[in-house]
Amino acid sequence: MPPAPRRDTGRRRRQAVPAVLLVVGSLLIAACSDGGSAAQEHGYVSGDGVIEQIPADERAELPPISGQLLDGGSYDSREQRGEVVVYNVWGSWCVPCREEAPILRRVSEENRDRGVRFVGINVRDNDASARAFERRYQITYPSIVTADSSKALLAFGSKLPPNAVPSTMVVDQQGRLAARVIGKTTYGTLTSLIEDTLAER
Repeated sequence: MPPAPRRDTGRRRRQAVPAVLLVVGSLLIAACSDGGSAAQEHGYVSGDGVIEQIPADERAELPPISGQLLDGGSYDSREQRGEVVVYNVWGSWCVPCREEAPILRRVSEENRDRGVRFVGINVRDNDASARAFERRYQITYPSIVTADSSKALLAFGSKLPPNAVPSTMVVDQQGRLAARVIGKTTYGTLTSLIEDTLAER
C-alpha cells in the first residue's frame, strides 16, 4: 500500500507534474498481460497507481459527463453538482480492475451517507460481460456503458491518458478534477483523496 498523499504547496506540485506524467507514460508502456508479462496490446496499467492531487486554485470545471448506464438508466453529472464524485475507468477484461473492484465497492459504501457518489466508466467491453463483472464483485454504483464511454472520457482531457485503465478521478463539489490515480488504486489512497476533497467544504 502506498503512503497517503501529502499536502503540499501549489508551487511544489506544479514542479512535480512533469515527473508524474513521465511516470504515467512509463506505466502505460509497461502494461502487462494476464500472466504478468509485458504486453502493451492488452491496454491496462500494471502495478499500483500514480497519484496526483490538484491544488484548488489550479482546477478547472469539467464539461458535463453523461451517458447510458448498464442498468438501463441514464447519467448526467450536472445532477450531482455539490457532491464529491469518484469516477472509475474499468473493463471486465482488465486484471487490475478485478483486483481493485472490492476496494472501490467498500469505499463507495463507506462514503455513501457522506454524499460521495461513485460512477464507473466501462471501456472496450460488451454490456453482458460488464454486468457479469458487477454481479461477481457486487458493485452497486452505476456505470456508463462502453458505447458512451469515449464521450464521457473526453471531459477529462489531457488529465486522463489514452489506455489508462484502470484510472480513478475524484471530482470536487464544484465539478472540478481534484485528484487522479492512473493505475490501480488502494483503500488507503482512495480514502485519503476523498477525505481531502470533503474537507474543502
